[in-house]
Amino acid sequence: MLFVSPMLLHKSDHPFDDDDFITELKLDGIRLILSKFDNKIKLYTRHNNDVTTKFPELLNIDIPDGTVLDGEIIVTDPEGKPDFEAMMNRFQSSKSVHKIQFCVFDIIYYKGKTVTLPLLDRKQLLESVVTPTSEIVLVQWLQGNGVAYFDLVKQNDLEGIVLKRAASKYQVNKRSQDWLKVINYKYADAFITGLRKACYWALRRMTVSSRQVLWSLWSRMLGNNFTDSTGTSSLRKTRNLFTWTLK
Repeated sequence: MLFVSPMLLHKSDHPFDDDDFITELKLDGIRLILSKFDNKIKLYTRHNNDVTTKFPELLNIDIPDGTVLDGEIIVTDPEGKPDFEAMMNRFQSSKSVHKIQFCVFDIIYYKGKTVTLPLLDRKQLLESVVTPTSEIVLVQWLQGNGVAYFDLVKQNDLEGIVLKRAASKYQVNKRSQDWLKVINYKYADAFITGLRKACYWALRRMTVSSRQVLWSLWSRMLGNNFTDSTGTSSLRKTRNLFTWTLK
């Protein structure tokens, strides 16, 4: 089985219009590398964690042997928007009933050979390789129009956009200026009156939206009734009330 460390994004503070770039929706899910060799499909996160057993619905996808696909695995809400909390619930629990969808945006290997084509040609190849189903789809894109696309993203409370140079080659294990993300940041002042050690991780996730961090933090605190491992109220133990600005 073949794992390929994926190409990563740099950040742009603002969207822009440039016909030398294509624009895609930035999906709020988990980066996934799908690899098929010896007629067996394996699934990896971008950190080379094998997650094949977590998503059995992706193991019978009809693609040629020797193919490696790059994309994002998501769960959608009732409005069809990516739902990161639902995605994490599905990722962490074998009992979760959330249906996943693998959104493919690139192809790295085809029939056992590295794909060295420019991005637009890789997109065309993808269309011939992947037949969309309820489990796997192709990420839609348009030429230029980054500003207008980002305005729509903000109107619909989505995560952001990705601007990719149309002539760019796939750069394995590299963060490249050829791929740029523009995040739809949302800001909030959060008053934290107590914090369990188990959810300290939320403080470190400063790159996700305030909604996601607050949901993760407060749901865990409320779910544990604001008590620590000794049963002492975290609220009563708090000495200071402070404001945390999320970004």
